[in-house]
Amino acid sequence: GGRPVEPIAEPVLIAWGTLWLIVAAAVQINTFVSASVTLAAWVAAFSALALLYALLSVRFDWPRIGKPPIGHAPILVLGVLLSAVTLARPFMDGGWWAWPLALIAHVVVLRWLAPAWSTWPGNAVHALGVLVLAGLGALQGRAITADWGDPSSAWPWLGWLVAPAALLMWLPRPASIRRWPLRAAPTAYQLGASGVLALGLLLWTLLANAASNGSAAPLPHLPLINPLDLGIGLALMAVWLWIRSDSGRAMFGRRAGLPIALFAMVGFVWLNAVLVRAFYHYGDVPYQVDAWTASPSVQTGITLLWTVTALVVMWLSARNAVRFAWMGGAALLAAVVGKLIVVDLAGTGTVTRIVSFIGVGVLMLVIGYVAPLPTKGQSHAAS
Repeated sequence: GGRPVEPIAEPVLIAWGTLWLIVAAAVQINTFVSASVTLAAWVAAFSALALLYALLSVRFDWPRIGKPPIGHAPILVLGVLLSAVTLARPFMDGGWWAWPLALIAHVVVLRWLAPAWSTWPGNAVHALGVLVLAGLGALQGRAITADWGDPSSAWPWLGWLVAPAALLMWLPRPASIRRWPLRAAPTAYQLGASGVLALGLLLWTLLANAASNGSAAPLPHLPLINPLDLGIGLALMAVWLWIRSDSGRAMFGRRAGLPIALFAMVGFVWLNAVLVRAFYHYGDVPYQVDAWTASPSVQTGITLLWTVTALVVMWLSARNAVRFAWMGGAALLAAVVGKLIVVDLAGTGTVTRIVSFIGVGVLMLVIGYVAPLPTKGQSHAAS
């Protein structure tokens, strides 16, 4: 008569026991652990609990005790976020021993327990482990370069970059998927984790361009070959390699133009930032939006940059019969015309405005000659 109750009682008792252990850990941490190492103590406590459950599951062939450690990886993600906002370095205040223990526990969970889980939670735990590793690397990189320059210089931003970019370059490689743990859940690593890393690097690129003036003292500033622009180039290269990889293509399928369009937009923002930073370093134009809008030289430079970019995009699109990209270049050219009418006309009579109008006119003539709109037949043939 008691048999029907057992399938319900077992998970309830496991949940109750887990809650009991967490409360006991909370009491001990609150009583004996100083406030500065509380985060490390919690990371270690949850990791020890995951190791205990993994050992019980394997030792006693007990599948259901292996289910609670699914929550270990999300807890580590929360720990990384708390480290980002509360600590200067993730490995300070006990983190030097708590995080290695956490990563060991994660590996043990993946090896012993994850194969028995269903696909969705297993993939999630695999992917979150990579994001934890990338987050710790980014935070440690930030800590290393934080004191190399003022907050608006390149150095504090570059520290974030190395670990996520290196992981994104390594994960999609065909050789990587043959290694454990990637071969255990290829979708989790090459689609899920890689997609989040790619999005994070694009966001980092936008923020770095907006916030950093590119100074990298004691190194001189040289457009495109200064530390900030090299770092941004590395980030965008990692994202592009993933977009064009087999896993990236599989993720977007027929919507392959969406990530390419997003990538192009971020790259275009970068080109504008390179120009504005050059005016900051060589033209004494403050790295502020109101200074850019008030400077005729900056406005002329932006107008010509947009026109040249439209020319290159439309020319390449015409050669490769890609109508969608050609339309994007045409839209940018229309934006140039609108900018000439709305912004540049306000400074009519200055030499820079005259140069702007003449330069745009000449480039439009070039566009009309070398980059005609591809026909639909050409476009289909190219595709």
